[in-house]
Amino acid sequence: MTRPALTIALVLFACRAARADVVTLEGTNAPIVRITIRAGDVTIRTWDRASVQVDGDPSLAIVRRSIRQPAEQNPVLIPQAVQRSPRGPVSLPAESFVVSTIPAGPRDAVIVKSAVGTPPGPVVITVPSDSVYVFAYARNGNLDVRDYRSGTLVGFTTHGRLALSNVGGTVFAQTARGALSVADSTLDRMRARSLFGNLTFERCRARQIEATSVAGSIVYDNGSFDPGLARFESIRGDVAIGAQGAVQLGGHVAGDGRIYTNFERGVRISGARDDAQAFVGGGGPIVTATTQGGNVYLYDGTVRTRERLPAPWRSPLETINRQALHREEAQHLPTPGPPLSRVQPQRPPATPRPLPTRTPAPPLRPQRSPQRPHAPRAPHERH
Repeated sequence: MTRPALTIALVLFACRAARADVVTLEGTNAPIVRITIRAGDVTIRTWDRASVQVDGDPSLAIVRRSIRQPAEQNPVLIPQAVQRSPRGPVSLPAESFVVSTIPAGPRDAVIVKSAVGTPPGPVVITVPSDSVYVFAYARNGNLDVRDYRSGTLVGFTTHGRLALSNVGGTVFAQTARGALSVADSTLDRMRARSLFGNLTFERCRARQIEATSVAGSIVYDNGSFDPGLARFESIRGDVAIGAQGAVQLGGHVAGDGRIYTNFERGVRISGARDDAQAFVGGGGPIVTATTQGGNVYLYDGTVRTRERLPAPWRSPLETINRQALHREEAQHLPTPGPPLSRVQPQRPPATPRPLPTRTPAPPLRPQRSPQRPHAPRAPHERH
């Protein structure tokens, strides 16, 4: 075989999807689902069945447990995230996130984990639409969540992108180096943060939202707000807010940046180039946009339909166009290869299938990647 032919053969072999194993766990009513995948893209979707289905490499460890949730719910402990950059270490502080969607009483818990050295590849997990809590961590791949609206979603990526489409309820989303995009979603409470990634929200409605990025830009385009907290902050990037309906937009810029405004309907603007207020439709929910090293853009509707945009406005337009392309790519993620179907019984066995015994992974080196996030453990849950 010639060298070019050998190269092509190796590339084709590397791109071929791994053999898939479809595992279906029946009778999982409003479960807790925890997913930790070290390598490969992860897609989470919902259906109207009391079943959890996992479609991925056969080496995945899948465990089902019956737990009892106490009346008092512990918050999710979010560890500090640290990454290196040319300017030195960049970090997100540790914080906690309250989960209030898990009713007290007995509940099914489904845990999906990959081990060190397992083949990378796409994993597709379908959960009941009434799942009360979904925790997902994709370390070295992209995470795509679609149509989950009923409970609490906690999603993390380290090196990949995170895309949320038609989600609702309570959401915590964090990326380290990848972009975060949210589209067509109604958010009761959302916390979004990133070290280096851009954060974009398109056609969303939010009651309580807090979004921060250290080195990325933030765009909330063609969205609306209900009365509540709405705060957007970037340290080094731009912040752009395009709102529908009556709203009070506040912008603050430190350093050499400035505030740009572009409104197509009646608005009252007060303030200066580095601190301004815009009362759209007479005013409404208060929304604040702050940056220390970029610009703030305040407008109504969407920046996509603006004609003859001035040069400074190309920045938010390019940001949402780039994120839209990423979402389109996420909709066409590769699926696992031919499945070997396996249906687990509706009643879980007395002794759950143990995790495979493997040499534990070495600890993460400091200031190389964020610490692995920890979901709150259910009572009596042991690893």
